[in-house]
Amino acid sequence: MPASSKGEALIAVSPLPGPLGAEVAFDYNGEWDDDTRNALRETFRRYHLILLRAPGLLVAKQIEVIEALGLEPDRWRDGEKFGFLSNNLKSAPNDGQHSAYLYHSDLMWKPEPISAISLYATAVPSEPSPTFFASGVGAAAALPDDLRAQWATEQAMFLIDFNGGDTRYNEETASPEAPRATHPILLEDAISQQTSLIIDSLFMVKIVGKEGEEGESLRRRAHEYLYDTGNVYRHDWQVGDLVVWNNVALQHARENLPDGGERTFRRVSGTRSGGISGWETNYKKAQQAVSGG
Repeated sequence: MPASSKGEALIAVSPLPGPLGAEVAFDYNGEWDDDTRNALRETFRRYHLILLRAPGLLVAKQIEVIEALGLEPDRWRDGEKFGFLSNNLKSAPNDGQHSAYLYHSDLMWKPEPISAISLYATAVPSEPSPTFFASGVGAAAALPDDLRAQWATEQAMFLIDFNGGDTRYNEETASPEAPRATHPILLEDAISQQTSLIIDSLFMVKIVGKEGEEGESLRRRAHEYLYDTGNVYRHDWQVGDLVVWNNVALQHARENLPDGGERTFRRVSGTRSGGISGWETNYKKAQQAVSGG
């Protein structure tokens, strides 16, 4: 589906294999007119994830992508609009470690999670180190009518205790100060204007009002739809890949890294309400509150 605009701007859009995402191609180093920005925004709204093969992409252009989506970039240290995730850079969150992470959407433990995330690959191991994306929108659409009606009023609590990402968090063992928030399990996504099933594998600790097996049964049923192989896209990274995804419509996960090789991404994220300090300020303050410093 090529999306053309007035003048010279042209975006070529090719759906990715699988249930979500599209690869886009355009003159990203040039000046973008309003038609180019509108085409990017519409492609993102429709496909929930866009891939741009962009060797040498400048950080200013990565920031411009988030702004083109109508989002305010979130802030990192010293007010920077970008940061790094890496198993090599000690300046990265978690002291540079990059272990496995269960399926999740970033900052779902806040009243307003991040709207969109972009990662630009600057270094990847020689062995595959993929990121997996599961469609909450696809899972919600696949629900039978009776189940969707049953879940329409259900709420879930999400929590983080800053202990890594390979084990589900637990309200009973979490610190009292651990940040948490409650959301409808069928959440309306403002970007796509579609409903997303947001019961994840990492941050969701309970279905409100459903204790024990009743809540866990609902969680397992939701995961049957979310993590079905037909509802998941696997992205195998190449240096120069820019992947931008809707953090509410999709969940993401990663496996343990190969034993050797650097994996470094430049990250720019954005939020509809005007930007949040998701990592260097709010994230670190919340972590300090839990750890006592």
